[in-house]
Amino acid sequence: MRDLTLLETGFLAGGLALCLVLPLLMSIRGPLGGATRESCMRIVWTGQAILTGAGISVLASSPLAPFAAALGLMGYMGCVLVLLRRLRNAETA
Repeated sequence: MRDLTLLETGFLAGGLALCLVLPLLMSIRGPLGGATRESCMRIVWTGQAILTGAGISVLASSPLAPFAAALGLMGYMGCVLVLLRRLRNAETA
């Protein structure tokens, strides 16, 4: 394993904290019915996979680390926004 810079270590620590955001959003909004819950869970797992892939890229490659961190955070935040929109639409419907 290679030595990590402070920025890379900060991204990994922040990524671990962010891994709680999507599951907490699902639990705070309460139980949903059938297809809505299934589509929301797909969004949660997609966000987790994006952040995991970015973390593995940061650990594996020093030159790719800044790009992986930026793309991972942007992708994860996109999943958060999509999930919030989907949950808001499910509440009003």
